[in-house]
Amino acid sequence: MLKTSGLLGFFLIAVAFIACEKEAPYDGIKQLEIDDAIIVKYMADSGVTATKHSSGLYYNIIRPGAGKEIVQVDTVYSNYTLKILKDSVLLSKSVDSTFKFMLPGYIEGWKTGVSLIRPGGSIRLLIPSTLAYQQRAITSPRIPPNSILDITLEIVSVNKKPK
Repeated sequence: MLKTSGLLGFFLIAVAFIACEKEAPYDGIKQLEIDDAIIVKYMADSGVTATKHSSGLYYNIIRPGAGKEIVQVDTVYSNYTLKILKDSVLLSKSVDSTFKFMLPGYIEGWKTGVSLIRPGGSIRLLIPSTLAYQQRAITSPRIPPNSILDITLEIVSVNKKPK
């Protein structure tokens, strides 16, 4: 009996160590290479044209907008459509329901894209997962790990923070 209990205890400890094994560290450079190849192929296959930003973001300015540069402390009202690189629309905000945000809390690809246009502007962003949610899964809306985002964003208005 004691021998069986000892073996069972050893087995449980071994299982606990295996269960605590850490995931391989996230390799952003390798993932960016993978995402970049997927984006380039997607653009070639679908006839989409975009400029590559130094960050790895691909963008197409539809309308540049006018006015002052949007900065981190501004409150921005926008309409957008979010897709996972291909076809399915995951989340869409219409003109009747503007989306309010401040830049510091958003993904890097979004922040970079917003900085490329002005109020009234519109831009399409192909955001590699390394500039989006990386290997994290998002539940609302459902975005799988390592997803490349296809966002069309329109800046409706900006409330500048008083100096």
